[in-house]
Formats: sequence, structure tokens, C-alpha cells
Amino acid sequence: MESTMHTVDQIVSLLQQNDTFADAPEEILRDLASGMKERPVEAGTDLIEQGKKCGSLFAATEGDFGVFIDGESEPVAQLGRGRVFGEIGAVSGIKATATVRALSDGNVLEIPGPALHRAFAQSPKLAESVLRSLSRYLGAK
Repeated sequence: MESTMHTVDQIVSLLQQNDTFADAPEEILRDLASGMKERPVEAGTDLIEQGKKCGSLFAATEGDFGVFIDGESEPVAQLGRGRVFGEIGAVSGIKATATVRALSDGNVLEIPGPALHRAFAQSPKLAESVLRSLSRYLGAK
């Protein structure tokens, strides 16, 4: 499977469309974008496994991803292009609360936790935005 390489401008635009990063300064998003790893994902691949640590945040650029809890066969949510997942593990280092599996072939951008933490140090506004996103997610559980 081939990866579609995105430019820094395309990645910044994708991130700005997501609530998690909407309020972040563009300069910080550019720094994050330049350090992201773009990777192809085959259908059926688990990017995050419930009960295991995952220190990265992911942004879907292509494909569909399902959120599975407690080994259920049907996803409790579906995530498509532009959606971000893995915030809890990337921010806190705790074990994943769900499994995120590729439902189709696709591509993701991976932000390693340390890069995200460096961005937080440079931009409290970004940290606030990600924490707000986490609060909404946890409040909906």
C-alpha cells in the first residue's frame, strides 16, 4: 500500500479543521506538522489497542477507522478524514480506553507524545485546546 505524502500546508489545514487543534497558533501547527510521520494503514490494523499504552496521537488523512470497546465486534464510533484520536495516551501515558482499528485501507499522521508535549510547552493555547477536547470526550462517556 502506498502512502500519500502531504505537504506541511496540507497537514496544517487538516489539523485546523479539527476542534482539537482549531485554536492552536499556525506556527506551532507547522512545527508539529514537520515532525509528523505519515504512514499507510491496511484495513484490519489496530493503531491503538485497549489496555495497552500508546504514546502517539493520530490524525486520519484517508480511510475509515472504528473505535471498539471491550472486544465488541461493532464499533461504537467511526472516524474519518481529519479526525484525531489517541489524545488520552499521548497526553497522559495511561493505557488506551479503546481499540482503534482501520476499517479500510488508509493513511494517518502520527504525532509522537514527546513532540506533542514540546508543542504544549511552546503553546499553552494548544495544551488548552487538547485538554478541552479530552474533557468533551470524557464527559460524553
